[in-house]
Order: sequence, then structure tokens, then C-alpha cells
Amino acid sequence: NPRRPPRERKRWSLPAAPGPTLRQRVERKEREANLRCHDMSCGVGPSDEEPDAVVNESQIHIIRGVDGGNVCSHTFHPSCLVTSQRVALKGLEESVNGDSVEVSCPVCRADGSISRVDWDAGA
Repeated sequence: NPRRPPRERKRWSLPAAPGPTLRQRVERKEREANLRCHDMSCGVGPSDEEPDAVVNESQIHIIRGVDGGNVCSHTFHPSCLVTSQRVALKGLEESVNGDSVEVSCPVCRADGSISRVDWDAGA
């Protein structure tokens, strides 16, 4: 009956989440219905206080300057993107190049631009 060395105890760790939370599922459905944009603090879409909000604002993509393609798959209401960009700039002036304004995606930080018309619509 030889004695075996004691087994090493594994550290406890939090188990993996079972999937998206209810809030994440609701927000995904709202994005699919074009009610909410990809901005984490979307102020246009429905909220807990106003769940039946009517959204009249279209969503835009950030585009690459070279070929005009989208820099990423994220879409934003102009007002959400302008607010997010102003927060990211920390009070500095936005960079305007002719009829476009340089912005970065608040989700993935990809750099691109939006039209001056969209910027002014969100201002």
C-alpha cells in the first residue's frame, strides 16, 4: 500500500458564461431592427425608461478614404458617432478634409471618415 503524493489542488475560477445576457440579446435584436446603433451609449434607440422610442435617424458607416469602402461593419446614428468622436478628441477640433471629417470607430477603433453633411446632421 504505497503512499501516493497528494494531488495538486486547482485554483477555482469562474465558469464560462452560458451565452449572451438578456440585455445583449435585446440590444442585438434592436440593432437588427435598425433601432439601435453599435455605439455603447446609443442615445437614439429604445431605453429602459422609454422602450417604445420612435427612431427617425438613419445609420451610417465609416468609410475608407482610398476606395470608399466601409472600414468595419459597425453602423452609427450620426449624433451617436459625433458625440463619441468629440469625447475621444477630448475637446480638440475635429479634422476636416474638404467635404469629409476624419473619425475612428468607437467599437473597433478603425480609422476612416464620414461626410461633412453626416457630421453636421449629428452635431
